[in-house]
Amino acid sequence: MKFLSVLILSFSVVSFAFAGTKEDLEQVQRNVIELQRQFWDLGKQLETDSTNFQNTAKGLQTTTDQLRDNQAALNAKLESILNQMQAFNEKLDETNRRLKELSSAGMQRPMVVTPGETQSDANTAGTGNTPSGSQVNEPENGSSPGSMNPGATQPVAGVARVPEQQLYQESLAQYTRAKYEQALRGFQDLLDQYPRSAYADDAQYMIGESYYGMKEYVDAVTEYDKVVKRYPDSDKVPGARLKKSFSLFSLGKKGQAVVELQQIVQLYPSSKEAQIARQRLAELGLD
Repeated sequence: MKFLSVLILSFSVVSFAFAGTKEDLEQVQRNVIELQRQFWDLGKQLETDSTNFQNTAKGLQTTTDQLRDNQAALNAKLESILNQMQAFNEKLDETNRRLKELSSAGMQRPMVVTPGETQSDANTAGTGNTPSGSQVNEPENGSSPGSMNPGATQPVAGVARVPEQQLYQESLAQYTRAKYEQALRGFQDLLDQYPRSAYADDAQYMIGESYYGMKEYVDAVTEYDKVVKRYPDSDKVPGARLKKSFSLFSLGKKGQAVVELQQIVQLYPSSKEAQIARQRLAELGLD
């Protein structure tokens, strides 16, 4: 604007110094007025453009903030979905185990010794033949087996107790109620008492999950590693490696976490864990 004023002043001086006719002076004045108007219009346009630019910059900042908030919300939702999927898979695995056990129990139905027959009678009835060398003992003094201890509960043969299953289910119930310390002790007791149990890999994985639930990520990484090393053929290995990567992210070890995600994609490309790993890598711009 200072330049505009100087320019107008220069034209004014020239007009006064100009030794021409009256018409020439009027033409110069008209030219000065027109030039002045054009400069004012240009100044207003520059102010308008500056205002629009500032508004656009503010809009871009607002959009960036919204995108950042949306990304954080999506990450939180993904974490929640993953936890729900994990809980569902655990319940599904438990249901499948129970169905298999019930199916196995149905193939070996327990034999009940009823009043009036001995265990040998029950065996004979179950096979249709009398075992060689066995005898049916008759009750002495005319008493019948049913009158020897009336009201007593008769033993049931062939019913197998599975204490490790009960221990696992009780510990899992503690975990689902977010009682992580109690669940941790239960899963560890199962491994101590039944190291060769069919539930051993699940119990080891749930120990890692219990530490993860308590946000003790260093211990969680250690326990997830035990799943991979001790039970390499377990279906819990992909999940253990995925949750290990999440723990590493929480510890600020982004490089190690990314390597873990990449290995999941390479080693288990068709698994649901690989799908989640790809999504997380894409969020990091590493897809």
